[in-house]
Amino acid sequence: MKICKDGRIWGQNNKEAGRHLGIATGKSGYRKRGTASEVKEGQDNPFYGKTHTMETRVKMSEAKKGTKHPRWKGGISSRQSKLRGQIEFKLWRGTVFARDNWTCQECGKQGGRLNAHHLKPFAQYPELRFAIDNGTTLCYECHKKTENYGGSVK
Repeated sequence: MKICKDGRIWGQNNKEAGRHLGIATGKSGYRKRGTASEVKEGQDNPFYGKTHTMETRVKMSEAKKGTKHPRWKGGISSRQSKLRGQIEFKLWRGTVFARDNWTCQECGKQGGRLNAHHLKPFAQYPELRFAIDNGTTLCYECHKKTENYGGSVK
């Protein structure tokens, strides 16, 4: 227990210390401003009970797709995305992992966040995309160090 110069007991926490020193620590008079949807809830909302027509829904959806979306960052091409989603790719990946006993071939780490790495680039050698001999198992850290990581061939 601490005693102040003026003989009072020093508070146990910051709030008490602030009061002791005469400093306002709370946010008195502070009111959080609500978002527009919080301000007009339920029947107070002018759109309450109404719905958009199917035509309007489609227009709203199309207005924010692809490059028109505010968070669009370029992304993966749809062709490449479809190829990686195919059952052949998933089988190739699983076979490469099983062949390598779920172990990174660079550092020897077993399990964890593994990647099936194409030895010859995926985009440049379409005939070798699903060839088991063109794949190896790498952990995420070792995969980032490869020269053709992320589709960039150096």
